[in-house]
Amino acid sequence: MALMVDLMANDSGAAPQGKHLMLIFGVLGGQVLCSSAGIPAGLAFYWRGKRNRLLGIFAALFVVGALLQGGVFYSFFSSVP
Repeated sequence: MALMVDLMANDSGAAPQGKHLMLIFGVLGGQVLCSSAGIPAGLAFYWRGKRNRLLGIFAALFVVGALLQGGVFYSFFSSVP
């Protein structure tokens, strides 16, 4: 759903094409990072010996993905008049 919203965000043509593509691919990249963070989080339940490391990887992937999405949204909407 978020990708479809991103694709339709520039219907009026008010934003530059490069910024619009950056928004689409930035949100996709951030969603991939956030969703892949679930893998080490799930493994942390069963792999007790490496739980702290796996939870650290989970937190890092999630935070980087969320910051990436927030950054591209801010960059896109600050460029739209």
